[in-house]
Amino acid sequence: YPLDKTVANLTIDVLQTAGKAKDVILIGKGQNVLEDDLTKFAAKQGRVITQESLPERGLFYRADHFSMAKRGVPVLLMMGLAGASDMVDGGRAAGQAWIDAYTGKCYHQACDAVDDTWKLDGAAQDVDLMYDIGRDLAFSARWPEWKTGSEFKAIRDKSAAVRK
Repeated sequence: YPLDKTVANLTIDVLQTAGKAKDVILIGKGQNVLEDDLTKFAAKQGRVITQESLPERGLFYRADHFSMAKRGVPVLLMMGLAGASDMVDGGRAAGQAWIDAYTGKCYHQACDAVDDTWKLDGAAQDVDLMYDIGRDLAFSARWPEWKTGSEFKAIRDKSAAVRK
């Protein structure tokens, strides 16, 4: 499909499986207007946005969505490992404990598989959130844009006439 006619790329990389959270971790703050959609739809779930805790790790530039971003397609990335979520049960300490356990045990190893201890209601929140954003885009005439200052804005702007 032509990238200049691709509305957006919504990516979930590593579902958070510690249970329901009061927040959503935003990766790549200030890149594009999809973060505004994330804020709006998270609020409908009673959640707030928290910025990734270690932006110096460059997750925005390392995850699977990046191949689309560097070609100008606005992207939104949610990643369970981008910062300790504020868990409904246990707060940020529980969110950090989940990250520590997950990354210290099997992350990117052969044992990285479904575990009976996972609480999937948190993952379901995130999937529902991305679904709501995607559905909203699908039933609108909007074309998300990169924000001023984003290095990807000029790439997308070159093909703006195609989307009129």
